[in-house]
Amino acid sequence: MLHRVSVNDARRRATILDTSAGAVRLWLIAVVAAGAAAVVLLVALGLGIVQSSRSMPEFPSLLDQPDPSVHGTVAYHDPASDCIRIVAAGGGPSREVFCIPPLDVADAEAKGKPLGPQLVWLDNGLLEVTMFRMTDPPGPGFRPGWQKVVDVRTGAVVDLPNADAPAAANLATRPTVSPTGRELSYTSDAQSGRVTITLTEPDGGRRVLLDTTGPGNYTYGLDSVFWSPDFEWIAADDGRILVITAGDTPLVRELVNIRGVAFGGDDPRLSGFAITTEDLLPTSG
Repeated sequence: MLHRVSVNDARRRATILDTSAGAVRLWLIAVVAAGAAAVVLLVALGLGIVQSSRSMPEFPSLLDQPDPSVHGTVAYHDPASDCIRIVAAGGGPSREVFCIPPLDVADAEAKGKPLGPQLVWLDNGLLEVTMFRMTDPPGPGFRPGWQKVVDVRTGAVVDLPNADAPAAANLATRPTVSPTGRELSYTSDAQSGRVTITLTEPDGGRRVLLDTTGPGNYTYGLDSVFWSPDFEWIAADDGRILVITAGDTPLVRELVNIRGVAFGGDDPRLSGFAITTEDLLPTSG
């Protein structure tokens, strides 16, 4: 028997089919979008895992293979012992020369938490050790604390009057331009862990001294790059103290491997090592 379909029935059926097809399309779009988001998330997680598992760049150690052609002495703060040590810039064993006095809680509460140390070499083996005091917000960040001068050859320590302690960090000990116009610059991407150091010659020629990648996710980077006082070699801080000689083939070597050492910026907490041209220690064991 032949059944006739009214125009209204046909329209209702078409509407139902269109609605069903639209729902299917929306469902497919949602599935595709969810899949794409999952892929993006997995890729991001994968990149994060890869970056986090990437090891620190490795460089030859001047402790294992000292270089007598590199002159000078480096003083640095060892955060584990809270003491100052010195080491020949060309490598060799280090020696303890001074320890920061233990924290006096009552004194810190009354005068401000100690910040530092900032290390600055004077002449004849004398090392200036300065501690600042944290100020209450929104002040400049720190104020004068105390200052001592250590004779690293004899161990003698002279206390300077607190009234003579500096009110600001010494920013003159990290030159990036040599007297002949050779200029250092660097980049440091904390997210990817990639760092570069470039030397620009007075004639405009540029050389890349270092281009490497360490652990990403804000766990690796450069804090500072600057010339040694005699402008014969370059110091860099990536959480270690690196010595770079810019010969025909740039050579990067590790002098001190202590995470937390830093020398950049105008915060005295970032002035954890200093260099003198004087050879105060032998460059070998």
